[in-house]
Amino acid sequence: MKKAVTRAVGALWIAVFAALSSGGAMAGTESPAAAWLGRLKALEGEWKGTTAKGKPATLSYKTIAGGTTVMEVFTFGEGQGAMSMYTMYHLDGDRLMLTHYCVSNNQPRMRAQLSSEEPNVLRFSFLDATNLAKPEDGHMYKAVLQILDDSHIANEWTYRKDGKDAFTEAVRYERMK
Repeated sequence: MKKAVTRAVGALWIAVFAALSSGGAMAGTESPAAAWLGRLKALEGEWKGTTAKGKPATLSYKTIAGGTTVMEVFTFGEGQGAMSMYTMYHLDGDRLMLTHYCVSNNQPRMRAQLSSEEPNVLRFSFLDATNLAKPEDGHMYKAVLQILDDSHIANEWTYRKDGKDAFTEAVRYERMK
């Protein structure tokens, strides 16, 4: 009897580990947020674009942390004047979140608003931020990612300061590799 219980507990742990390893989703029950994370993983590689001000911009996507997070590196400018910012996309239960590590020295967190009416558009809105002394301080407030096709994406980031949108940066990118 004791061996049977030990085997049953062992089998249960194996099943739990297998479910967790596959992202916790059983076949056919993937949440919209998990499906979008999968689409972000498919962006892995290098992307090149130009800002509205004519500056070169690159994006790099990489899946990290055992497949649970997609890291985006945004670099704009060239040479010694180039700057990079990092954004981590991940699930929070059945929600898709991002944390943006900004050159403004704060880290906004945003939650995706998923819509079946815009199947190729991912909209994020501000949830909270770390290292933001007061809400009026400048920080990224909204982000939009649009998958145009397998080789083209566009994104738009909105920066807020003093309680109003200060500027929006929109860039269209082409896959390099």
